[in-house]
Amino acid sequence: MYGNTDVRLFKGFSFDAFGGYDKINDQIDLRKAEASTEDVLLHVQQLATSYNYFLGFGINYRFGSIFNNIVNPRFGD
Repeated sequence: MYGNTDVRLFKGFSFDAFGGYDKINDQIDLRKAEASTEDVLLHVQQLATSYNYFLGFGINYRFGSIFNNIVNPRFGD
């Protein structure tokens, strides 16, 4: 499952948030041996789990002219 939203707070400024959740059923690539704390912290070995989730947010500010896609008339002819 995944979702995101983008909310415009005022002209040029918006807030966005996103997140996701995965239910994990198969982990055939994991070792059956016990993992030490150091291996887990250094991402050398993973522990078995049944889910994965993430959440993030950010801000966005856009600036510039509203007429930036109009060709300069001095370049005509």
